[in-house]
Amino acid sequence: MPFVMILIGLLLIVAGILAVSGLIISKKPEAKAMIDKIVPFQGFIGVALLALGVIFLLGWLGKMDIISKIGDEWTLFPFAFYLGTAAAIALGFLFGMPLIAKWIPGETPAEQKAMEMQKKLAGFSTIVGILGLIFGLLMLYYRFKSVSGINVVSQIVFR
Repeated sequence: MPFVMILIGLLLIVAGILAVSGLIISKKPEAKAMIDKIVPFQGFIGVALLALGVIFLLGWLGKMDIISKIGDEWTLFPFAFYLGTAAAIALGFLFGMPLIAKWIPGETPAEQKAMEMQKKLAGFSTIVGILGLIFGLLMLYYRFKSVSGINVVSQIVFR
């Protein structure tokens, strides 16, 4: 599970960049070339984020009390953990749904409903992308932060 936190943190940063790419390009047009290199992979990034976000959610559901106790020492840790997971699932759904819809054979009502939800969520992509960037960085920070040489996240949360 500790590796999942690193992977989600990195994927959140990349997906956050993709989600706010319009804002980034408007401020810095030369960034378009770099962003264009990762755009073809946004579907796979979305599917990976969605899957890892759900796995991560299931992994920490039974450990919410421990995560809250760590929050006594590191105030933003529970927010990074909970909201980072929510941002991962939201960005994963936003970027991964078109690819998942291609993999599902036929036109089902559930598929159509999911695509409608994805289109509604697309209006909030910049906000979710900014949150994904912030919480991705916080997840990586807390994953590697240690107290007296002991990484609290690895030793306590992921036992």
